[in-house]
Amino acid sequence: MELVYKIQLTAERLFSCFGVKSVTMDDVAKEISISKKTLYKCFRDKESLVMCTIESHMQETEQAIDEIIAVEENPIYQLYKITQYIIGKQRRFSPSMMYDLKKYHPSSFQIFEKHRSSHIVNHIKQNIELGRNTGHYRNDFDSQVIAHSFSMLSFSVFESIELNSLEIAQNDLVIEIIRYHLRGISTFEGLKIVDEIDWKSKS
Repeated sequence: MELVYKIQLTAERLFSCFGVKSVTMDDVAKEISISKKTLYKCFRDKESLVMCTIESHMQETEQAIDEIIAVEENPIYQLYKITQYIIGKQRRFSPSMMYDLKKYHPSSFQIFEKHRSSHIVNHIKQNIELGRNTGHYRNDFDSQVIAHSFSMLSFSVFESIELNSLEIAQNDLVIEIIRYHLRGISTFEGLKIVDEIDWKSKS
């Protein structure tokens, strides 16, 4: 199991740096100084290795988000801290990673999409409910519709390769989407908090 974990971590690092398509099973084996035969004993093919790294990534993200939610009672700061965490993770990823997944590993991409459409949307809905209870969010919108539209809009940034040709940093675009979302659903009290936050802070 220790070797499997080492392979998975190595593959995730290589996929993050160079994209999924560019990294071969040979590359992974050479990186950790094992034979291809040993590698294929642990993972039957590249697809299974990609699937493993995606599942590990989702579990790690879910755990981190749960920890933020458990300690942060203010819904706006909660979403801010989640955004900072996600941006921190995305800095490690090649811009082509999501595109490669979608085009060359559709099964793994579908698992990622299912996670997004269930766990992430549920987190946003819970955040909206919390914000309404604390008086930071308005009550005159459909939380289901807003949660899904926010999820699709924010994740489209990570899936797009068109950003490479634009003079817009991916992280800046994500931050503006979050602010756009919050300014659209916040009460006057909520807007004051949105405006107080240093959104460009890396802390």
